[in-house]
Amino acid sequence: MITNFGPGSQPQSRRKKVIDAARKHLNAREADKAEEVLRPLIHASKPDPEALFLQAAVYELRHRLEPAADLCRRSLAIFDHPEPRLLLARCLRQQGETDEVVSLCDQVLSRHPDSVPAQLIKCGALEEAGRYADAKAIATPLLDKTRGTPAEPMARYEWAKLLVQDKQYDQAVTLIDELMAKAEQPEFRRGLFYLKAKACDRRKDFAGAYESALAANEIGKLEFSPDLYEQQVSILIENWSREKMARFPVSTCDSEVPVFVAGMPRSGTSLIDQIIDAHPKAAGVGELSTIERFAIELAREWDPDKEPPASFGKFDSYRWSKTAKSYVKQIQELAPGAERIVNKALGNNKLVGLIARLFPRTRIIHAIRDPRDVAVSCFMGGFNNALHPWTVRFDWVARAWEQSTRMMEHWKRSLDVPILDVHYERLVRDPEHEFPRIIEFLGLEWDDACRRFHESRRTVRTLSYDQVNRPLYTTSAGRNANYAPFMEEAEFPEYAA
Repeated sequence: MITNFGPGSQPQSRRKKVIDAARKHLNAREADKAEEVLRPLIHASKPDPEALFLQAAVYELRHRLEPAADLCRRSLAIFDHPEPRLLLARCLRQQGETDEVVSLCDQVLSRHPDSVPAQLIKCGALEEAGRYADAKAIATPLLDKTRGTPAEPMARYEWAKLLVQDKQYDQAVTLIDELMAKAEQPEFRRGLFYLKAKACDRRKDFAGAYESALAANEIGKLEFSPDLYEQQVSILIENWSREKMARFPVSTCDSEVPVFVAGMPRSGTSLIDQIIDAHPKAAGVGELSTIERFAIELAREWDPDKEPPASFGKFDSYRWSKTAKSYVKQIQELAPGAERIVNKALGNNKLVGLIARLFPRTRIIHAIRDPRDVAVSCFMGGFNNALHPWTVRFDWVARAWEQSTRMMEHWKRSLDVPILDVHYERLVRDPEHEFPRIIEFLGLEWDDACRRFHESRRTVRTLSYDQVNRPLYTTSAGRNANYAPFMEEAEFPEYAA
């Protein structure tokens, strides 16, 4: 760790005590405690740059990448230091901003040529962007440079990822097993298991892939009640009925720019996003969480004992309008000049009603895929977290798919905004018809650049990153057949593409 941040406005003995305590809590992954001790320095008349960086690290732990990136920029504006620059690079890497990530890492390396963290971040970002030769050029010397150091496992992990991309699956599995024998940190072990599952899947060792993914999903596994989830969806549908929504606040935002993709994870949302982003007059902003955060604020204020709009408390039509217009400004800053800008956040299927009230002229694209293929992709992909606890079991995915479909059917019946169904299977098998259908739905003229979506230098930072950055293929449709022996106990809904 490189130290020596610029001094803040607080007395040095007091400041050092706060900073040391915050770093201790962060090292223990105690985000709440770190935030508590940092508060005096964050809210001082002259914010401390190191405190801003540490608060950004708190947000990173909570997977709140946008505010983390903002705080890093504020810290750097006060005092130029490698730590916030590298944290900013990590945040932008997860948002697919490869060129800026590389630039940030190069800025650190220009002053600290031996910075292993900068090289690791740059290497990973290049691999995720499909720039494998550039990534290898960094990874190869790193293997020697990090040997015997704490950074060696991460350097070898990045090399294993490149071996998978190079179709050297046996070598990748051997390396992963070597790393696994010494790995103690649960999140690192989980990442290794998921990478092994990918390597085994691609070398057609489906039993090995299943066992690896199963082991990964057992690490940090959360409980999930399908019946309780169904009840929660029922409550959502009742609270967001057409009758009740007629009395909800509605914004005055008349922009047609915001577009949203909704549906289950691994249903083709990233592919749809790439197709739209390839259009000269459109863009994608990935999984932007702005509307989800507004929904959380609404939920905190919601009073079920009052009738709408009073049930929303201080969040009246003015605040809804302000939020909507602020969002439009945000996405236009991210994609200047674009006439349609798509957000594919994974929670959008629950928020379509709110989206329609915020953006009365929006368009919604509903991504749909065979629930069995969704189940395999989720199970193998590493969604195991508090937002998607149902991804670790095939039968849970089946029930979640039913509820997602139920929500989307409710929105179609209850809202006046246009909703377009896009089936993944049709999208990959009949692009000549399906691609133009999407663009026409957006109110744009067709452009052949959409067929060349994979040529974009934009990185899609999702589980699909190494799929949507290559030409269209159909092998993922019907993928579930490879895992049929492991799915026999799960009951899936009927599905016709």
